[in-house]
Amino acid sequence: MRLLGETKSLLLTGLADVWGGRKDAPDRPADRVGLELMVVSAAMFALMAGVAKKLLPHTPMQAVVFSRGVLMTLVFVVLARRRGISIVGARPGVLLLRGLLGYAALSCYFWSVQHLPLGDAVLLQYSHPVFVAAAAPFVLGEPTGRWHWPLVFAALVGVALIVGPHGAPRGAALVGLCGAVLSGLAYLAVRKLSRTEHPLTILVWFPLASIPLSLFASFRAGAAALPRSLEEVAGHLLVFGTALVGQVTLTQGLVRAGAARATAVTMTGPVFGLLFGWLLFGTVPSAASIAGTAVVILSVVRLASERPVP
Repeated sequence: MRLLGETKSLLLTGLADVWGGRKDAPDRPADRVGLELMVVSAAMFALMAGVAKKLLPHTPMQAVVFSRGVLMTLVFVVLARRRGISIVGARPGVLLLRGLLGYAALSCYFWSVQHLPLGDAVLLQYSHPVFVAAAAPFVLGEPTGRWHWPLVFAALVGVALIVGPHGAPRGAALVGLCGAVLSGLAYLAVRKLSRTEHPLTILVWFPLASIPLSLFASFRAGAAALPRSLEEVAGHLLVFGTALVGQVTLTQGLVRAGAARATAVTMTGPVFGLLFGWLLFGTVPSAASIAGTAVVILSVVRLASERPVP
């Protein structure tokens, strides 16, 4: 688990976190292709949010979570079955908890995407490594570096600039922030599961656990949850497609580039969020949003390179 300890769990998905922990990567040279794949991954996850906001503005977000969950589950179950990997796993209770945390985090994320400027919503979601870094020393007993806590504090200041740029927190921003915290908790669960479970087992449970609750919510929404045009069908498929491409490139990039370098590169995600917000919606970020984004990115990148004090 040496690599996981070094990176402080500053990863964007559970599979990337687990995969990084299973690889003996300290001696692997930097790979430009790997870093480029990480940039593609960051762009895909930001584009996923942009697609949901652009093509599915009137679709209940639980319907989006449901369609994404079903399609992702089918893909990962097929992969697991072909490789003879157990879907149930050794610790189904913890796997279910991880899946439910991921479901809650994703629900908050999609909701915030619909109610915030795209760049702000993406940045808040990408701030989850800050909460992981703050909790890991207490939950997992990990040692910290010399600048660990000052950097965590600085990142939280950056988040505060997004949540309440005018001194009064915005409700939608608080939902997005809640999603980031839930993501951090989900990744802490992944850290524990990575010691006993295969990456695909963990990956299956995330979308699988989202299906029952999102299906119930979609039934309650009634006809509004059903696609009403080819554009909305395309929206559902593009959300799934961008998420899948983002997942694959994230994993392959991490394997090639090494977790610490890859983690720093993934923080291009909030920049893509601002870019897609401008291109798709003509949103010009406020000075507070730009400042908060810069502070969070710099703090997280620096945290990724922190080493424990001997």
